[in-house]
Amino acid sequence: MNGLLPEIAGWASIRRYDTRSVPKDVIKRILEAARRAPSWANVQPWHFIVVKERAMKSQLRQLAVGQPFVETADSVVVCCGDMSAWSEERRLKQMRSLSQALGRSFNEEKAKESLNDPAYNPLLSGKDVLVARLYEQLSLAIAFMILQAKREGVGSCIVGAFANEITAVNMDLYKKTCSDLGLPQDMMILTLVTLGYPLEDPQPRPRKPFDEVVSLERYRNPFA
Repeated sequence: MNGLLPEIAGWASIRRYDTRSVPKDVIKRILEAARRAPSWANVQPWHFIVVKERAMKSQLRQLAVGQPFVETADSVVVCCGDMSAWSEERRLKQMRSLSQALGRSFNEEKAKESLNDPAYNPLLSGKDVLVARLYEQLSLAIAFMILQAKREGVGSCIVGAFANEITAVNMDLYKKTCSDLGLPQDMMILTLVTLGYPLEDPQPRPRKPFDEVVSLERYRNPFA
């Protein structure tokens, strides 16, 4: 643990919050950290909706199979994946803009070739692969988000159990929630993150031993 950022070494999920409101500028820094997370091919296929209104938090609690801390948190960040982020039109526009920002010439023919390669374009491999890529990308942003929250003294919890297109439970409520949040058809709710000032100080949960999850050169070859 020596040398680790304290936000990493001491991180634990927080499910009990006090009644203090998290200032808007603090939440903005937390979401700015998420926005700056690395993204494969710089696609950034995410959108975050900060929910503070009690009625919607109550609805999100229902969506999260009744988990009470979803409603008692000061804020709930609805983390969405954009299924249209890899469309040819949007990718070409993004790659062109990135090339300009970096002062490089833009080769549209080569860019289009890359979009016809399944290794670069998950759209070509079907919805399951696309959703997996969205979860992968969003997880990086969420990691940045919760670490910045910890640094700000704000507790957080990633909500994995809830109704959406992946779990395919309570779809009527999921569709209503998407509509109430004004989500476009190509935007999917992938997870929720609760934010609030902690009313508990739990110890980090034990992790698997280092040598159980890390190898050198080959699987199960000790790193040491």
